[in-house]
Amino acid sequence: MAVGRQREKQPRRVWYLKVLCAFAAGMLAVLLLSLLTGALFHIWDGEGPALYEDTAGSPFPEKGALPAGGQGMGVETSCVRQALDAPFIDQREKYPTGCESVSAVMALQYAGVDITVEEFIDGYLPQGEAPHRDASGTWVGANPWKEFLGSPYEESGWGCYAPVITGALERVLQEEDGVSLEVRELEGEELSTLCRDYVENGMPVIVWATISMEEPVPSTTFVLEDTGELFTWTYPLHCLLLTGECGGSYLFNDPLEGKNVAYPKEQVETAYAGVGMQAVVLVPAG
Repeated sequence: MAVGRQREKQPRRVWYLKVLCAFAAGMLAVLLLSLLTGALFHIWDGEGPALYEDTAGSPFPEKGALPAGGQGMGVETSCVRQALDAPFIDQREKYPTGCESVSAVMALQYAGVDITVEEFIDGYLPQGEAPHRDASGTWVGANPWKEFLGSPYEESGWGCYAPVITGALERVLQEEDGVSLEVRELEGEELSTLCRDYVENGMPVIVWATISMEEPVPSTTFVLEDTGELFTWTYPLHCLLLTGECGGSYLFNDPLEGKNVAYPKEQVETAYAGVGMQAVVLVPAG
């Protein structure tokens, strides 16, 4: 019986030995892996180049904030510092379709004119009827080359083109004492020219393009009330203040997105050309 019990216990000893060997092998593997990991990832001790560092010590250039909506690009801080520091006004809460007026007021304030967006809209911006169906079912509306279509305070507003803002700016300056400025309309000028001739000389430029620099497309066709001509609106029209360029981007104070937002040059040029290459700038008089 004793011999039998001895034989019954022997397999258990073998099993214990196998477990012990497996445990030892596992510990050895962990040790080897930790040594290998330390060699590969190099836990930085302050001497020599680190292969991995915490983001607080990142060697990459600091980036500016990404605009909401995702269409804009992050831009290096050095580019932002080169951009004109024009005041930023957010249109979204009070002026949902008032990007033209907001951009104009940002330019005026940067030039030293004390004016609010409300004062600009209520006192200087001509406004006409937004496109609508008349009694006969025909789409009719005011002329966007002469008036803002609808109200900048309303979601149902449409917008206006450069001559409307040019005229409004001229009326503002006529009432300003001690301000030596004049308005210059720049239809057909390349964006690179606007940057070279104006932005680089301290003059931000009001530019017509599209929301998020989307590709412009023809939209509603309607009859102009003043001439009876057919006119096709371009969608989604937007107006911004050009404040700089850096590398492959143009920088804008975008009333829908933020201050000195960067957009790819090719994308901006397509949007700008698609709405007629319209721009307005305030320059020193004379």
